[in-house]
Amino acid sequence: QAGGDCMTGNTINCFDCNSWDDPRCHDPWNWTYPKTGMPDTSPCTGCCVKMVSYIGTDHYQIRRTCSEHFEVNFFMVNHACMTEGHRHGHMCFCEEDECNGVETISSHHLMIPAIMSVMVLGHSL
Repeated sequence: QAGGDCMTGNTINCFDCNSWDDPRCHDPWNWTYPKTGMPDTSPCTGCCVKMVSYIGTDHYQIRRTCSEHFEVNFFMVNHACMTEGHRHGHMCFCEEDECNGVETISSHHLMIPAIMSVMVLGHSL
């Protein structure tokens, strides 16, 4: 599980979608949909996460979910975006209801040159 600020134990609602399966999951995020037209949300006791993968390729993907749904092996999670070492993806974390439904979660970006290792449980990237 993610650590740092994502371990408060508070329950929030996070958008839970994958742009490969749901075009509403892409950026730019469309807040003009009626609530019934938005992607599903799910309760989360960690952080909401927005993962962008395979930037610049045919496999480009945006996934919005809860940090409880995967394992992250890196040293820090604080409300920020972290770039994968080869600059082909990034992950953003936040701790408010539906906060992963934005294009940029935080104005504070951390560029981390270490490779993030992500294993999505129950879903393949």
